[in-house]
Amino acid sequence: MIRFLLILLVILQTSFVIVKSQLQGQAKIDSLLKEIPKMKEDTNAVNLYVKIAFEFSSVNSKKGIDYSIEGMKLAEKIKWKKGVAMLYSTLGTNQSNLNLSEEALHNFEKSYQINKEINNIGGQISNLLSIGTYYRKLSDYSKSLEYYEKALDIVKKNNLNSQLSPILGRIGTIYTFLSKYEIALDYSHKSLVNNRNINDMDGVSNDLIRIGNIHFQISNYSEALKFYFEALEICELLRNNGSLSIVSGNIGAIYLKMSNEEKALKYFLEALDYSEKQGNLFSKASHLSNIGSIYSNQGNYDLALDYLLKAQNIAIKIGDKLGQSINATNIGLVYKNTNDYSKAYEYYKIALEINEEIENKSGIASCQMSIGELTLDILSRKNDLQDYSSRVDSTLVGIDLSIDKSINYLVNSAKVFNELGELQNELLSNKILYSVYELKGNYKKAFETFKEYKTLQDSVFSMDKQKEFANLDAKRENDIKDKEIVILQTEKKAQQFQSYLLGGGVIVLFGAFGVAFLRFREKKKLSDKLAIQKSEIETQKSIVEEKNEQITASITYASTIQSAILPWDSTLKNAFSDILIYYKPKDIVSGDSYWFKEVEGIKFLAVIDCTGHGIPGAMLTVIASTALDDAVLGKRLSDTGQILTFMNEKVTEVLNQRLEENKIRDGMEVCMLAIHQDKIQFSGAGRPLYLKNGSMEIIKTDKRGIAGQTDNDEYQFSAIDIKKSENLMLYLASDGYADQMNENSKKYSTKRFVALLDSISDKPINEQHETLENEFNSHKGGRSQIDDVTIIGVKI
Repeated sequence: MIRFLLILLVILQTSFVIVKSQLQGQAKIDSLLKEIPKMKEDTNAVNLYVKIAFEFSSVNSKKGIDYSIEGMKLAEKIKWKKGVAMLYSTLGTNQSNLNLSEEALHNFEKSYQINKEINNIGGQISNLLSIGTYYRKLSDYSKSLEYYEKALDIVKKNNLNSQLSPILGRIGTIYTFLSKYEIALDYSHKSLVNNRNINDMDGVSNDLIRIGNIHFQISNYSEALKFYFEALEICELLRNNGSLSIVSGNIGAIYLKMSNEEKALKYFLEALDYSEKQGNLFSKASHLSNIGSIYSNQGNYDLALDYLLKAQNIAIKIGDKLGQSINATNIGLVYKNTNDYSKAYEYYKIALEINEEIENKSGIASCQMSIGELTLDILSRKNDLQDYSSRVDSTLVGIDLSIDKSINYLVNSAKVFNELGELQNELLSNKILYSVYELKGNYKKAFETFKEYKTLQDSVFSMDKQKEFANLDAKRENDIKDKEIVILQTEKKAQQFQSYLLGGGVIVLFGAFGVAFLRFREKKKLSDKLAIQKSEIETQKSIVEEKNEQITASITYASTIQSAILPWDSTLKNAFSDILIYYKPKDIVSGDSYWFKEVEGIKFLAVIDCTGHGIPGAMLTVIASTALDDAVLGKRLSDTGQILTFMNEKVTEVLNQRLEENKIRDGMEVCMLAIHQDKIQFSGAGRPLYLKNGSMEIIKTDKRGIAGQTDNDEYQFSAIDIKKSENLMLYLASDGYADQMNENSKKYSTKRFVALLDSISDKPINEQHETLENEFNSHKGGRSQIDDVTIIGVKI
């Protein structure tokens, strides 16, 4: 029953906004609600109501409506039109969630009119997208496109490149729904190019996933995998567990379609791990169900039930009706395969009732077919054959289900599948149906149904073959189009030449000379044209190469500047008798950095791992080094926790991350030592200390990093004191080494990295460096380096 498995994945494939868990949403709401009594009747209070109403839209839309109305009263009282417009929008969003369609549309349009009056461009774009999404939910795709394209026009006219890609992506998704895959790919690729230009890596990863999904839907699995794996690398660098959960699940689905259950299971398990880290119950339930389905296919029914029941419990908890119906069907399948027919029918009935409740036609037909298949299983058992062959309207042993009811289910399921165009499922329903008729003894009906089945089978086979041949022809046409034109022209002239031969001697000769002359002249023209084109291409190539050299020279010079900021090797070796410096940028410039200062006898040492790599990461390392210099040289701070707290405030301030409209959420992870005469102090913002003193220890302080947060102002980083002792080995490192993938897309892993440090800690520094390099290259193999790598080790 892999078909049910793929229904679950469609939900993940078409969702690029990461769903917050309800618990997280409620926690934020509780925090916002506490602010209401403190607020004055001003625009700040209105903004607070907007935030609360928006947060309730993902948790409790009825309350979202209440707070939208309360906020609107205040906005109207203080005559703030922009606030009124925002609250009409949140009111519409919450009403849409409750299927109050007409009211939602009315309020979106009200908000749009107000925003037009006050010339609020951003508000107009938001309203048009909301209306477009409203029509998309109603499957009115032409209307949806109309409003998305209006939003697109405004964005283009105002050169709002940062808002361009989300709209292009939405339009691409609509064309996917319309099965216009070439147009969908075109819009998705435009979105990808724009996101690359503005360096929105979250957007880039979403575009790559969307493009992968389109290739998935047209069964171009190798191309889909290419885009998914590129997205996977970016998501790993961004540490975006939500997107990692989606893309890993989709890779698993492709491997399942390719009948590689081992790899499918591997990626589904990874997807589950990411969803647990994110705290997203919706995707967690989906992945649990997918894993359970694979175990069911493999005949490992105990494990299958374990995963499927866990998935069902979560689906019930979060109110995911579609997920509940799919899980119930798959649980029923497990019980059927273990011959527990009573339990199987119980879960099939649950699935059928839920699908009827949510009016899911395909789901209803699937459940009816499953019940029919269950009937066939029971009738096929030898000890039941005699019992049923003598009865026309019998009830199956142990369950409240008549054979005729099962037959009606199968007839209906075949009919619905036909209406929905699900021909493979219609074929399967008919196959089960004629087998049930045959076992029941109704041979006339069995023969009639068998003929329908064979006719449909031939039709499906023919359609599949036509599609296959069409795809092959299209591919061949794309690959050899130019050659084909030349061949056709040559054949045409050859045919003309043959006709001239039939016309007689002299005419033939003159015709031959004429054809030869024309061919010579055409060839000459073509040759001249190609020469001009070649010259133009070479000119463009030289321009591109020149520009590339200029860019490379600029980046190389930037690398020189970044190297100048790093502490000199001689400085570090003078400060520490034994120090390991393993620094391996992914690109010419690096998003990793290390920093050192000695002030009043205290040696400060830090490793910095910034968001991303390359030029954006390198810019952040400069900001980080400046902030650390200010902390120890300017503010004369010596406590590592206070230094990181100051650094957090400084970087947040430099990047303007306190401004709500600022979408940049880049930051960094830092691990830092302060080595005093009598003690060592450590603080880590997202990165640990690896300490070897007899045995290897991992010391952590704070999980959160520097900057990149929405609420950075009040956070205080902690510090831990470590007693000094002889032959103490300390390592600070970024996550690049542990995260490096091998040729099988398997990470080196933190566990192996710690074991490696443990094994080399007693060796001389030069041997440590050599071992790290050899191990890294051995693991990486032919795979490219995916992140910057920094490891600094000091022996006390």
